Amino acid sequence: MRSKINLLLLLLLSSQILFSQNVECFILDAPEKPFYNVKKIGVFDIKCDNNYRLNNVVTNYLIADLLNQYRGIYDEGNKYFGLVKGDNGRTFVKGVKTDFYQVIERDQLEKVMKEQRLSLSGAIDENSAAEVGRVLGLDVIIMGSVSYTSNDERGTSLLGLASSTNSNCLKRTVTVKGTMKMVSVETAQIIGTKTTEYSNSIQKCDDQKSGIPRAEDMAESYMKVIARRFANYFAPGYRYMNYEFEKIHLKEFRKKSKEAFGLIENGDLDRAFPTVYAMFEADSYNPKAAYNLAIIYEMVGAYEDALHYYKIAYELDYTNDKYSDAVKRAESGLALNAYLEDIGRPVQSYSFTSGNADLALADKLEIKGNSGDRVEVLEFPEKGAKVLAKVPGGLEFKIIEKNGSFYKIQLRGTKTGFVHKSDVKL
Repeated sequence: MRSKINLLLLLLLSSQILFSQNVECFILDAPEKPFYNVKKIGVFDIKCDNNYRLNNVVTNYLIADLLNQYRGIYDEGNKYFGLVKGDNGRTFVKGVKTDFYQVIERDQLEKVMKEQRLSLSGAIDENSAAEVGRVLGLDVIIMGSVSYTSNDERGTSLLGLASSTNSNCLKRTVTVKGTMKMVSVETAQIIGTKTTEYSNSIQKCDDQKSGIPRAEDMAESYMKVIARRFANYFAPGYRYMNYEFEKIHLKEFRKKSKEAFGLIENGDLDRAFPTVYAMFEADSYNPKAAYNLAIIYEMVGAYEDALHYYKIAYELDYTNDKYSDAVKRAESGLALNAYLEDIGRPVQSYSFTSGNADLALADKLEIKGNSGDRVEVLEFPEKGAKVLAKVPGGLEFKIIEKNGSFYKIQLRGTKTGFVHKSDVKL
């Protein structure tokens, strides 16, 4: 009997919960520290302090990364860096290639260094670096160093290895550490620094031990990660995101929501958008509905609209760290979009239409109470009319008109409704 009751409750709940969907894609991402005035860059050899053979490995990886037109996009399955087709490597952002900087060729740097009797990979201070940059008309010189350590563990049973107790096992761990400095050519001052490290292990037993790469080769491979993190510090690129759309208790949208998120998963955002927007309009004081709508805008690089709806979600639920993080991400994205406009590489916009109507009046009122209170917004200016929404106290709304003891106000989206004068502060 109890199992039947539990099953009935589960069915009742499932009839009200919006179908949730995870969508993976790459979005346009602002750098850790923006340097949007930088256009021409020179990269000195980034030395490896404990292996001269690896002196220019990070340099080469970094230059290649900066010249990559789709920097940051990779196949999530095999970690292949570069644009790929299919679900892996998918982005909905249109029109933006990430080779933003003019990176000076190494032979030009070497020529100027020789003229000044300096070694490209030798010890050089910020003043000398800036002097080289001025000769070449650069904005920034990048300098730095890396090093690596290796540790071997041997035993008959190492953590994570499925082997017999008599097996002879080896686990090799290599850690690469790197520091990058960005030197202003104009002032010879360090304007940015990035220190990072990456560690990984390879372990094998018995006859397979010979297949473990040398520490030097592992370090060389891991330096690609260091170079990517250096680039992410100052260069815009693409970022992998796994969006989880929020569950919303809107029974009337259950079927359409499944269709919409199926369209999103297949990359058809244009057809999915009206349903997601309609869910927001139907429950525009639900932070989850605002958050879902903001996600779609962020996916296509429309950070101004994404920020607007992320802020709505955060205002309605300021305790949610996910909403707070989304607001910060969108604010950075908005600055990135301004930079892209400035350099003539704007994001190609989607033709989303929200249907927001212009308001006749700009006067505002404030709902009485605090965020824990709810005031009814009615369909008509009369008591007993249909309740369109229950809005939290403390929010402001634009007044469209006054009708007797009621004010007609603009709700989120295109909806309008009436609140009694006793429930508002002017």
